[in-house]
Amino acid sequence: MDNKAVWKYVISLILILGAAYLEAVILGVQNDTTSLLLFTGVIILVLRFLGRGPAIFALVVSVIVSFSSLLIRDGQLDWSLSPFLKLLLFILENAFIIYIIDSYIKQTNEGLLKEKRFKTLIEESSEAFMLIKLTGSIHYHNQAVQRITGYREEELERISVWELIQDDDLTTVKEHYFKVASHAGSAVTIQHRLKKADGSFIWVENAIANHLHNKSIQAIVMNFKDVTSRINHEQEMGDFLGIASHELKTPLTSLKAYTQVLEMRLKAENNPNTIQLVSKMDKQINRIIGMIFDLLDVTKLQSGIMYLKKETFQLNDLVSEVAESLGSVHQTHEIELVLDQNIPVRGDRTRISQVLVNLVTNGIKYSPGSNKLVVRTAIVDDMVTIYVKDFGIGISTFEIKNLFSRFYRVNSVRESYQGLGLGLYISNQIIEQHHGKMGVESEEEKGSIFWFRLPLSMTED
Repeated sequence: MDNKAVWKYVISLILILGAAYLEAVILGVQNDTTSLLLFTGVIILVLRFLGRGPAIFALVVSVIVSFSSLLIRDGQLDWSLSPFLKLLLFILENAFIIYIIDSYIKQTNEGLLKEKRFKTLIEESSEAFMLIKLTGSIHYHNQAVQRITGYREEELERISVWELIQDDDLTTVKEHYFKVASHAGSAVTIQHRLKKADGSFIWVENAIANHLHNKSIQAIVMNFKDVTSRINHEQEMGDFLGIASHELKTPLTSLKAYTQVLEMRLKAENNPNTIQLVSKMDKQINRIIGMIFDLLDVTKLQSGIMYLKKETFQLNDLVSEVAESLGSVHQTHEIELVLDQNIPVRGDRTRISQVLVNLVTNGIKYSPGSNKLVVRTAIVDDMVTIYVKDFGIGISTFEIKNLFSRFYRVNSVRESYQGLGLGLYISNQIIEQHHGKMGVESEEEKGSIFWFRLPLSMTED
């Protein structure tokens, strides 16, 4: 036991003996339970400031001191039951008090430690945190907000969060903000531009969460980080892909035309072996052209210039056309149609056809051991869903979550099947632009069901 701990016990002893002296000598209180109350007060004081061990020691000393005052009356020992019961009750009460208060102090200290630790992590975080009132006023911000925006603390206290948003993005951010604010516990992550104190702009990835009903927060939480470098890099990559794709498209289109002319001449000369080689070359050119168009689509999506030419058309008619066209090309697989009632939808017929072609082609491509696909339509409430079911290799649950990401390819097919990993990403983006949703259900070695859902109530733009 170190000197500091010893002094705690010494102080406890002094306090108890001081209390006994105060009552017995100065106040003249003897043979009364009032002294027990004073001892209890001292024990609580010791427990609060010196700890549990000294408090238990103070209780033992109190019992010893009280024993003599309760049992000795007029110089005679009182062997009646009453003083013993008082002493036992005193011991039990104080033991209970020590247990309760010690537990409370531990919980309080743990809570304060957690709060301090959390506050330290928030304050020293590289990401910005703000607590926003419903009106948009900034209730709290950590130091990262000042570092990222360049505003001083007193400036942030005077302005609203809307003054930090770039004007062109303000409407979009407000829409997401009030949508989150109207649903308890909801959250959304968006990218937008932020105005800095010097007038420049940065791109941020902002997670907005509703904690208005959390009594300890009662605010909308904005957690954002500077992603300007990433956005600029993606923009540069997009520009590069766009330029490269445009530059490659023209010579490849010419090369394809030359190949077709050559194939016709070889057919006229009846040279089957050479015709076969030219046909294979033509297929490879088609594959490269397809990749280039995928890259162009990605560039358009990133730049926000993929415009939809919306029209009203019969969905089942489109499904039948795609199935007939692909069925004649891929004769190894039968495409079975299970169609609900034919119903008109409004959208970009070419783009929706592109999505359906991609799903059916993938179903055929990844079903080498099967000879059948099922394409089904179903109308539920105000939505129509198109299902493409294959009986192929399937996808693991772990990889499904990344399936619609850009350039993502399933590990098990990277070596066996060629591709850029853009088809599903582009398809998902097209469906989202139609205010629809896309998904997949799959099990390894048992096939997959890809589906996309479109609203029937799509109106004129």
